[in-house]
Amino acid sequence: MADLLTGGGLRARDHHLLEDEARSTGPVHAARRPDGVRVSVVTVGLELTRALLADRRLSKDSGLLQREMMRQLNEAGSAQTDLAGLFGPSMLNSDNPRHARLRRLAVKAFHHQAVHRLAPRVEQITSELVDALPERVEVDIVARLAVPMPLHVIGEVLGVPEDDRVAVRRLIETMLSMDPALSQPASDALGGYFHELLTGGSLGEGSLFKALVEADDDGDRLTHDELIAMAFLLVVAGHETTAGLIANVVHDALDNGLWEEAAANPALVPLLVEETLRHNSPVRHATHRITTERVEIEGVAVPENTILLINLGSAGRCPRAHEDAAEYRVGRGVNGHATFGYGPHFCLGSSLARLETETVLRHLVTRFPRAVRARAEQPPVTHNDIMVSLASLPVVLGR
Repeated sequence: MADLLTGGGLRARDHHLLEDEARSTGPVHAARRPDGVRVSVVTVGLELTRALLADRRLSKDSGLLQREMMRQLNEAGSAQTDLAGLFGPSMLNSDNPRHARLRRLAVKAFHHQAVHRLAPRVEQITSELVDALPERVEVDIVARLAVPMPLHVIGEVLGVPEDDRVAVRRLIETMLSMDPALSQPASDALGGYFHELLTGGSLGEGSLFKALVEADDDGDRLTHDELIAMAFLLVVAGHETTAGLIANVVHDALDNGLWEEAAANPALVPLLVEETLRHNSPVRHATHRITTERVEIEGVAVPENTILLINLGSAGRCPRAHEDAAEYRVGRGVNGHATFGYGPHFCLGSSLARLETETVLRHLVTRFPRAVRARAEQPPVTHNDIMVSLASLPVVLGR
């Protein structure tokens, strides 16, 4: 079931069929990453998915994950000596109590009040980007809006200089390509950039990166490795997944005949975002976990030291959780998915991602109530072992 992981040559929504079929045939599927590391992909219903995401036997510890991955790479004769910076000791790759300590330092930038204070700037950035979109000609929503909008927002929150953001984005794209010959050098370059940024003394006042560098919790400060790992996590997760969500919700609104309806009734916008999160998640799998003991998943024994990828798309489309789950239907209510995770590692940026996506869609449908897809065929997608994103989304915008 390697296609569950790599999805080579797929177009929009093709992966839904693979994931839903896998869920119907069994809970655990052997797969390999492009670098050869063996993983097990879990495709189960929504309730069990949430239970597994909160299961302490499925560790997020970066040391355990890195040791097992490097063991497999060495066993296969790989010359690779390191893993991408995303596997560093950030809060994403930590168990409690370290996870709670690291999360506590970052949460101030992403709690509800902080996100509310960001809303005017999100509106301004979105308005400027939408103002620049041409009418009545083909335009790529991914390149012109879905990617730059959250990139600029997270860049401002964290303290990444505006002149650096496009170059940082290119390094991230290359790192996530999962081509070992390209991804590791890109990761090393990105790590070098974060080192200079975090230690160079030029971080602006009020930026989260400056706050993290200076954070002192009763004498407990972030180590250099923790700072670099936090930078990887916050920059990548802070814009990559939101860019995918923005593209998906524009695609879904157009493809399901809901664009003009949303233009006439802006209250529909958050419902569209929520249904896209459930039905067409930009996060294909929850980030890597490793079993610390034998775990049984719906009767299948998973040995200790197994690296798990828990599929989130098939959980959102679980027929036990939703009537006609394979259909796109707004108004199902909130919390019918696990796209933002569950348990201790629930996504810290979920409120910001919703705000950004709703803002973009609202601006688009209001300004261009007569938008259509520019091409009949479904757009191609890019894959790595965590995310699935539209590579482009050509549309024609009209009033």
